[in-house]
Amino acid sequence: MGSSLKTSGKKINFKIFFKRMLVCLLFVYLLCLLISQQFKFAKLKEENAAVDAKIEAAQKEQKNLNSELESIDQEDYLRRVIREKLGFTKPNEKVFVDASK
Repeated sequence: MGSSLKTSGKKINFKIFFKRMLVCLLFVYLLCLLISQQFKFAKLKEENAAVDAKIEAAQKEQKNLNSELESIDQEDYLRRVIREKLGFTKPNEKVFVDASK
């Protein structure tokens, strides 16, 4: 037996073995990269859903504020604000206060 390695009568070709090992390692690396990208994608999808929910809530709030802004010019709205926030009453009007609040 010489200096070359033999396995069950066959000679090991280190170039072919190295190329195959390199291809296997590359495949494992790409597989790990794909899996990590899937986790990142799922996380970004959850964040996107949360941001969409915040946008929807902000749009509802904006709609409510716009409708309140439009109603400011109406006399009924002004009377309600004067009564509720400033505590004004009409002459000879009796006001009942809820003590539980």
